[in-house]
Amino acid sequence: MSQGRWYATNQILPDGSIIIVGGIGANSVEYYPPRIGGAINFPFLGNVSDNEGDNLYPYVHLLPNGNLFIFADKQCVLYDYVNNVIINNLPLIGGGPRNYPSAGSSAMLALEGTYSTATIVICGGSQYDAYHGHKVTIPAQGNCGRIVATDPNPAWEMENMPLVRNMGDMVMLPTGEVIIINGAQAGSQGYGMANIPCLNPVLYQPDQPVGSRFTILNPTTIPRVYHSTANLLPDGRILIAGSNTHEVYTWVQPFPTELRIEAFSPDYLSANNSNLRPVIAKAPKSMQYGSKLYNVYVTVPNSNTTGNWEVNFASAPYSTHSFSQGQRLVKMNIARPVSQSNGECRIVFQAPPNAEVAPPGYYMMFVVNQGVPSVAVWIPIS
Repeated sequence: MSQGRWYATNQILPDGSIIIVGGIGANSVEYYPPRIGGAINFPFLGNVSDNEGDNLYPYVHLLPNGNLFIFADKQCVLYDYVNNVIINNLPLIGGGPRNYPSAGSSAMLALEGTYSTATIVICGGSQYDAYHGHKVTIPAQGNCGRIVATDPNPAWEMENMPLVRNMGDMVMLPTGEVIIINGAQAGSQGYGMANIPCLNPVLYQPDQPVGSRFTILNPTTIPRVYHSTANLLPDGRILIAGSNTHEVYTWVQPFPTELRIEAFSPDYLSANNSNLRPVIAKAPKSMQYGSKLYNVYVTVPNSNTTGNWEVNFASAPYSTHSFSQGQRLVKMNIARPVSQSNGECRIVFQAPPNAEVAPPGYYMMFVVNQGVPSVAVWIPIS
């Protein structure tokens, strides 16, 4: 790279290249593969930075119109990276800082329908000065902000989580719901800076009204604080790993270096739903853009196929420091009524219209029957 970048964010672009955004002392963007000219000045990152440096690992989401949503500290913009122009300064979010070292998390909700709307959610974080003042007992933030980034006049809709949390990981589920998992209830990111682990995940249901979107889920017994991670697995579980709050490995309490790995199973994997879980029998080997039609064939135990069907594609993001870079879920449009023959259901769906909706690469294709996902198969889109 043309600049050293400590704690930058990467986002795959529609042409398959990667934009690299920010990093300490690097208020710029650049690309991989490298482009002529190297780094491009992006002063927004420096303008929003406070004395804690709350502009690291900025939240970057590729919108379906091809622009980037970039959020750092408490501010966000829409960025036309092709022409290096900020095309809109979005409103300030309420509450304290949200990026490293104050560590909230962010996700773009599922893209669906005409793919013209993109909604961003940002949850949790630390109070200002928790990091700078080494205040390990100051409570984390307890609210979420939600904004329709593609709206001509966007505004934040704020709501409270049932638990305060920093360093949470927001993981998109195959159903379009979101799990917020890991993190702490006090302090900030950094070595020895967190306190009171947040052991309970919460489920965020975006289609519910404000005040009814959160559900507290069963807890772990293992603290997952600084340097923890979470990733969606093809079988629908969430892989949980990490937690190292010290510069070196240590086995000293209260937060020793954590080498155990867990898998969290959402409720859709409960035994009560086993008769709804589809099994993919035959799927496309690859897909191309342009809303082309493809078939997927599934079987369902006890032929329980009377519910709503979805074919949803989940990306394989890079998860670190409470943000899954490149995470997206794209719901395919079902083109015809689901038909049955010889014990199999045939679902005809449309591929994404373009690479702005789904950047090229491998995706996990889940078939969802009445809210219960199959085991995914990997399919490249190009």
